[in-house]
Amino acid sequence: MNQMNSYTLPKLKASKNTPEGFKMIPEDNPKILLVSCFILNCIFSAIGFFGLGALIYYFSNNLQIAKVTCLVGFILKFLYSAVWSLRLYNRRKFENPGELLVSEHPLKLGGSYQIHYRRPLRSGATLNQNVYLKAVLRCSEVVTYYVGTDRETVRQIILEEPLINQTVLADTQEIEFKTSIEIPNNSAPSLQTYNNCILWTIEVELNKEKLVFIKKQT
Repeated sequence: MNQMNSYTLPKLKASKNTPEGFKMIPEDNPKILLVSCFILNCIFSAIGFFGLGALIYYFSNNLQIAKVTCLVGFILKFLYSAVWSLRLYNRRKFENPGELLVSEHPLKLGGSYQIHYRRPLRSGATLNQNVYLKAVLRCSEVVTYYVGTDRETVRQIILEEPLINQTVLADTQEIEFKTSIEIPNNSAPSLQTYNNCILWTIEVELNKEKLVFIKKQT
């Protein structure tokens, strides 16, 4: 059985009943996360340069030099952070998180279900080469514990069933597949306690990092 240290528990929005089935998507929003990191970076930079200005004033007793140094340093750091954030945002491969549609919800032990996964690329983006798509159904035991003040989360995979092994052709604009899944009747049901949980996941992987070619507008 595989074990993964420093595992992060996935967070999903509540399933939404749609004409296509029950839709589930991740709760985390990468756009909000990037903006939050940028704001925090600016706040800590302001604190740091304020401290630097106070230190310069302490040794030089020149308030004007301290102000200019503090202001120029913060502006340069702000511009660097803004450019870095924009480049990181523009490098993202996908416009939104992937979404999974299931024929029924909640899933039950011994049941058979139809699933549909899709995740479109950014507008104007396409795959620049063939990529290998893999999807697996996993049941894991996830344990959280503390080593001193450090929190550690470990995942032990107790069941794994392959779902999809296929090639996605170049020029594709959306990662998508449909298949059926079966939940073994003798498996562990989902369980959530304070430090432990039994977690069922469908995990989708692509074998390439540089997937996307952005078509330039002419």
